[in-house]
Amino acid sequence: MLIDVAANGEDAVRMASTKKYDLVLMDMQMPVMDGVTATKAIRSKPQLSNLPIIAMTANVMAADRERCIAAGMNDHVAKPIDPDELFTVLLRWIKPRDGISPTPEHAAPAASVSTAAAKAPETETLVIPGIDTKAALRRAGGSLKRYESLLRKFAQLSAGGVEEIRKALAIGDTETAARAAHSIKGSAANLGATAVAEVAAKAESAILSGQGVEEALRPLETSFATTAAAIRAALPSEQVASGNGGGSAEPATVLEPLLRLKTLLKNDDGDAADFILDARPGLLRVLTEAEMDTLAGHVGNFDFAAALHSLSDIAARLSLKLE
Repeated sequence: MLIDVAANGEDAVRMASTKKYDLVLMDMQMPVMDGVTATKAIRSKPQLSNLPIIAMTANVMAADRERCIAAGMNDHVAKPIDPDELFTVLLRWIKPRDGISPTPEHAAPAASVSTAAAKAPETETLVIPGIDTKAALRRAGGSLKRYESLLRKFAQLSAGGVEEIRKALAIGDTETAARAAHSIKGSAANLGATAVAEVAAKAESAILSGQGVEEALRPLETSFATTAAAIRAALPSEQVASGNGGGSAEPATVLEPLLRLKTLLKNDDGDAADFILDARPGLLRVLTEAEMDTLAGHVGNFDFAAALHSLSDIAARLSLKLE
């Protein structure tokens, strides 16, 4: 199954028009072109009239669902995404291949993923004040490393998240400010930081209405900083294998993991996100931190084409053949 991630609505339309996908998960709040407009553009193309399009939005009112259906979408998944609900929708709309019918037997992997996540022992040990780690870890597929990586990124974002909103407002860019608040709201909700998500939602509404903006940003800034501090206090510090990398070990020592990563990326395999977390300490013995952060960032965002390009640049610098 081909997996790509669109940066905005226009990209989603272009990608759907040039590649063959089984289904589109349409974010309703994308920049440049929103999900409703993008869906209408896709539906205007006769060859894409039957392509399943599933709305992903935090708005779950009946009117919002009706708006999605009216635009040409087939179904709706509420944010934060529940794995069981998502897998149920995917099984409902993706047509089976080679005569395989979507029986309960073939639905088992979805159920087993959520069940394993719910029973994972890590949920009993990861405790962070103000965060529902159990539910969030389940949404992360039960992968503690992946969840911790996302939490660290969120904590880093807190340093400039609200500042980005204020800078956008200072130049009158309300759209960017609202989108930044929306992004904080979505990230916080997915990670179980419910309090941050709630104040971010109020900030987004204030920005869009133009009323009480500063009064809404102050509690967001406080809640964001408090939650980030709790994350940093609860999580073990990441260990870098040796200094700043980029030369402390022979390049040949990273050939095998880079080959494995390349295979995963070329196969559009989501396991690449977990693999690079496991391989990171060893890779940092040879790669620079900048190379590692760029590569991991692309993989974490499921931008596998960009990740392959970064991998090619790294291989060229190290004189490695990734064949």
